[in-house]
Amino acid sequence: MKCRNCGAEYEEGNLFCPKCGKEIQWVPEYNTLETLIRQKELQEQEKKKKEMEAQKERERLQKKAEQERKKKKKKRMILAGTTATAVIAVGAGLFFVYQTQLHSFDFQMAQAETKFSNKVYSEALKYVERALALNPESAEANILEAKIYLKEGNEEAALSILLSVTESHPDSTNAYGELLRLYEKNEEYEKIRELMNGASDSMKAKYQTYVCELPSVSKAGGSYSEELELRFDIPLGTRVYYTLDGSTPDSTSQEYEDAILLDEERTYKLKYFACNEKGIPSEIGEEAYQLTFQAPQKPQIAPPSDKYEYAAEIIVTAEDDCDIYYAFDAEPTIESEKYIGPITMPEGEHTFSAIAVDSRGKVSQISSAIYVFYG
Repeated sequence: MKCRNCGAEYEEGNLFCPKCGKEIQWVPEYNTLETLIRQKELQEQEKKKKEMEAQKERERLQKKAEQERKKKKKKRMILAGTTATAVIAVGAGLFFVYQTQLHSFDFQMAQAETKFSNKVYSEALKYVERALALNPESAEANILEAKIYLKEGNEEAALSILLSVTESHPDSTNAYGELLRLYEKNEEYEKIRELMNGASDSMKAKYQTYVCELPSVSKAGGSYSEELELRFDIPLGTRVYYTLDGSTPDSTSQEYEDAILLDEERTYKLKYFACNEKGIPSEIGEEAYQLTFQAPQKPQIAPPSDKYEYAAEIIVTAEDDCDIYYAFDAEPTIESEKYIGPITMPEGEHTFSAIAVDSRGKVSQISSAIYVFYG
């Protein structure tokens, strides 16, 4: 069955058209021309209506799609802008870091050391000068600059720099090492001694092979009444040179071997120094010794002074290592008769005198005895 109003199909028994809602008139359906024309018109209208609805739906969908495209485009633009900003920010940050690193002390030193290792000394000097402009007090940079000057043959400039570093950085072992090597190469041993004399104990311990201590002598200077043997306690490989007349010793002076014997009565002016295995000298030490030997005790004469009825034997004794000289009725000297054994007392009254003379020629006081013997 079809609705007369809209032409929609409906089932028998419906009171209203399910589509247009028009009341259904239950009358017999006659396919008259008028009815057919009306039905055709209704179909055309329904078709147009559907086409219009379909067009509106397409337009709605197109509009919605357009709106979605615009939203996505906007998001992409925002995202692109944000990304670009982030990229610019990161790039700027990286550039800043790069520039900072490029102009940093560490960067300049790294480049200088690389160039120095590759023996490109002119380039190394440029970088180290930039580093020193950033940190003039850097011991590391100053030492590297000195090493570059040494490679270029400018020892005077290197020496000046290294001396300055040892003064401002007395704990810089590298500065001391470079300076010591320079002095040693040029055999400037006195300068090594001067440098190490002013160094700290820890620096001396670090470079102990460059230190030569002045050895101590076994007896201090002073006045003595007996001969002396002077000795030095020196490390293995160390040599000692000395003089006894007060002159300044050098490596051509008398070399100490076992002991220094002072056996004459006079003043000795000892000057000495040590030299280690590297040839580095110690400071010069000096001592003065005044030797004044005592005369031996006067000899003993027996028998004592007295009158004798017989010719007694005169016996004379003295200290060991002494010669005895005697005379009758005169003052004995070393030119007098030498006593070699007992002497028979002469007849008459006589004064017997004797002296003792030691190995150094020191003469004792005179001993005397008066003997009276007339037989």
